[in-house]
Amino acid sequence: MKKILFVSMVSFLVVNCLAQGSKTSPSSTNQHIKVFKQAANSNDLATAITALSYYIADQGANTVYEDTLAMLYLQQNSFVQCYYWADKRLKVKPEDLSLMEMKAICLDKLNQPKEAIGLYEKLYTKTKSPYHAYTLMELQYGIKRLAECLATAASTEKLEFKPDFTMSYNAGEQMGRTYLKAGIYNITGLALYDLDKKADAKMYFEKALALDSNFLLAKQNLQAIKAIESGTNKANPGGNNTPTSPANKQD
Repeated sequence: MKKILFVSMVSFLVVNCLAQGSKTSPSSTNQHIKVFKQAANSNDLATAITALSYYIADQGANTVYEDTLAMLYLQQNSFVQCYYWADKRLKVKPEDLSLMEMKAICLDKLNQPKEAIGLYEKLYTKTKSPYHAYTLMELQYGIKRLAECLATAASTEKLEFKPDFTMSYNAGEQMGRTYLKAGIYNITGLALYDLDKKADAKMYFEKALALDSNFLLAKQNLQAIKAIESGTNKANPGGNNTPTSPANKQD
C-alpha cells in the first residue's frame, strides 16, 4: 500500500505537553523545571527531555510530567522511549486517551500492527474520531483483515467530517494533501479490490475523486482498474513486468 502520512491528534498531544508543563508547577524554584520550560519555549526538545528526566528521577514515580516526557519523545520520533513512558503511565491511568493514542502510535511505528489495532479499536469506540477510524482501517488493511477494514469503513458513515479534516500522503516521490473522507474511500476501495469486488472498488475510488479530483492515489487506483478492464495493463514500461494495479501497493 502506498503509505498515507497524516496528522491525527499527534499535533494536539504535542501542543498539550507544553500546556501541561505550564499548568503543573510543583515548584517554581525547581531548577529542572525551569530548564524544561525554557527549553520548551525555544523548542529545544533534547534539553527539555533531559531536564524532565532529571526532575522525574528526583521526584520519584507517577508524576504527571511522565506524561509530558512521553509526548516529547513522540514529537522527537523516539518511539521506543515514548512507548516505555506511555505504557508505564497507562498502568496508573488505564483509560487516559492521550496515553492510549501515544502507545498505539508507537506500536504501529514499531511494526506491531496487531497490538496497535487492539488499542485503536478501543480508542475509536471511545472517541468516534474519523482520524482514529482511518488509522484503524489502514492497520486492518495492512495485515489483510479486510472484512474488519470494511466494517470500520461502514461505521464512518455515521461520523461527522468537517472540511478541515485533511491528511497528507505520498505517492512515490510526490506529496499531496486530501480530505480525510477521500482517504477513507480510497482505502475502502483497496479492501474491496482485494476481495475481488472490482466494481464496488471502482465506485469508491470514484467517490474519493468526487471529493478531490487531484487525489493522486485514488486516481492511480482508478486508472489501474480501468486498464485491467480494457486489457491494456500487461506490463510496466522499462522492462518491469509487475502489473500496475491496486493489488500492487507499495509500502
